[in-house]
Formats: sequence, C-alpha cells, structure tokens
Amino acid sequence: MEASGETGLSYQLCIMKMQSSKLLPFFYLLWVIVWTVLPATHASAQTRPRLGLQFIAGQPTLSLTGVVGTVYSIQYATNVALPGVWVDRTLLQAQGNTNIWSDPSSPASPQRFYRAVSVASPADTNLVFIQPGTFVMGSPLDEIERSTKEPQHTVTISRGFWMGKYPVTQGQYQAVVGSNPSVFTAANGYTDNPNLPVESVSWNDATNYCALRTQQERTAGFISTNLSYRLPTESEWEYACRAGTTTAFYWGTNIVSEQANFNGHYEYDSTTGTTFNMGGVYLETTTPVGSYEVNPWGLYDMSGNVWELCQDWSGTYPAGSVIDPQGPVSGSFRILRGGDWYDHGFYCRSANRQTASQTFKFNNIGFRVVLSPNP
Repeated sequence: MEASGETGLSYQLCIMKMQSSKLLPFFYLLWVIVWTVLPATHASAQTRPRLGLQFIAGQPTLSLTGVVGTVYSIQYATNVALPGVWVDRTLLQAQGNTNIWSDPSSPASPQRFYRAVSVASPADTNLVFIQPGTFVMGSPLDEIERSTKEPQHTVTISRGFWMGKYPVTQGQYQAVVGSNPSVFTAANGYTDNPNLPVESVSWNDATNYCALRTQQERTAGFISTNLSYRLPTESEWEYACRAGTTTAFYWGTNIVSEQANFNGHYEYDSTTGTTFNMGGVYLETTTPVGSYEVNPWGLYDMSGNVWELCQDWSGTYPAGSVIDPQGPVSGSFRILRGGDWYDHGFYCRSANRQTASQTFKFNNIGFRVVLSPNP
C-alpha cells in the first residue's frame, strides 16, 4: 500500500484483542498507519514521498520512494491527535526507486503511526550520507594478526547519518576553534597545508570542536536546530569504513604503501601476515586528505593517515546481535580507529581497535565528524 500528500492514509493493520477460551492467551491490538508529509516547497505530485509497509520477522518494514538524493526523516507517533507527538526515528535517503528500512524497536503501545518528512541538506558538501543497515563487525578467526578484542558479531545501525568525507583538516579546525594544535606546520619546520588532517588533538578537543561547530552552523543557518555534530560511535565508524565489504581492508585483503599513508616498510596481507619491505614508502608525516583510494561509500582516509577518535569508551563487544551499540557507560580510555602514518599496515585493518585516554594527544591522532539528529 502507498500514500502521498499531507494526510494520505496508506495502510492499516488491525489484530483485534480476543480471548476464545480460558486456555488461550490474549492477542493485543496493533495499529500501524503510514503517512507521508509533503513540505511546502514541493508542489508537484511527482516530488511527494511515498511509504509502503509490510511485516518481516515481526518488524514493521517500510519502503520509501522519493526524490533521489533527498534525505527524509522517518518519524513515528503513537497518538496523532496530540500536538508535537512526532518522534524522529531515522534518516533515510531516497537512492533509486525504493529503499527498505525495518524498525527494530518494538512498539511500546498498541499503535504506531509513521510518516516521511524531507530534510534540508547540510551546507557542507563534504558530508556523505550513510544509510542505516546491518553488518558483521569484527574480524574472522583466520585474519592473521587479528586481536581477540575483535570477535565477530552482527550489528544493526538503525539510524542514518551524515559523515565527513575526510578527517577534519587543519584549516577546518582553525576556522572553528581559532587555533591549530598540529605538529605538521611551518612553525615546526614542515610546510603549511590547511588540507592536512588536524592532529595532536585529544578526545576532549575533538568533542569541543563538534560542539562549537554545531553552535556556529546553527547560528549561520547551515544546519537545522535539531541536528548536531559529534564523533561516530565505534560501530558506526566500522560500518562506514567497511561500506559493505568483508575483507580486512575496504579494497581487499592486503595493504601496500600505494594504498594508504602508513609505515610502508611493514606491509600486510590478512592471509600471510606482516612482511618487511625496505622499498616500501614511509613518509613520516601526514598527507593531504583524499590522497588515497576512496571507499565504496565515498569516504577517504578510513585507513591510515591519522587515528580517528570515536565516541565510545573502550570495552568488550556485546554478545550476539545488537542494535545501535553505544559502548560502555564509563571507562578509562576512548576508542581509536583506522591506523595512521606512523604504524604498520595491519593497524589499518577495518576491524582494528586501539585506545587512548580522553586527554592524550599525539601527532598521529585526529578525528572525523558525524552529523545526526539530536539524541
């Protein structure tokens, strides 16, 4: 079933509460009604988003048809008669004719209503939209030199988000914070380049940047007031890094110095391990963002250049399948991902995990941002 327009009712499922005998349990009422909302700026029927609904494995599964490239907020309510009841559940981008999204959260009340509302794109064109989805996080047992901290488990990222195409650069950091903490500058005998990734930042510095940038861009009208910049969770980071791939790196099973900025004297293959190669390239510095191969989802430097700080405290992975994991509620160290210019190739694996305290900073640690609805 489909609907279009501001008040189009498309689908209604009703399972009546009943009790046929004392031996049978109660069956409760479930209503799922799909609405789509047409923004005032869209005038033609061709631009109206459409939602379809079916149930798969007991979960409401929505199909979105809309303007290709447009991001829609999929919202739900339990009582549309009350004002201000719509809750943002996820962001979903129309990519092709139809996009499927399952809501893994079980309705807490006897009814749930869904609608799709288009979202204005952020002003920064270097943000890539990441669709929600499910992937296998961690490394397989036969990935040579893997860590026991990387057990494979299934993770569902149920909320879409924007992610920086590149790590935050020195120029971007300077523009927001008003200073540049990086080592690789002319002040330290290197060549100034604002397109080098910012480094020598701590987790506290990175989250402060996110807060300042959010405030500045809201004031300038570059993002809406219900969006905020933040660091990615560890699961979001690996999901985006892998971009649908399952190998040790998003381009394949091995890494050589032409593929990323790392200590190229120590190349790596997930089937044989680390190999010393004196002819490999070791630059001993960062490189401008975007200098190496892009991943399938349009993200650069997910392997090498600088370690990237994540939102999570360090901890063991949860057992079994999980949805939107946030990491431990407390800890002593924050997660680092992606490898860097200084370390061996195996550190650049998609599954590799490292840690640092909230205040630690070094010239191989940077970060990239996520833009998402406020928690």
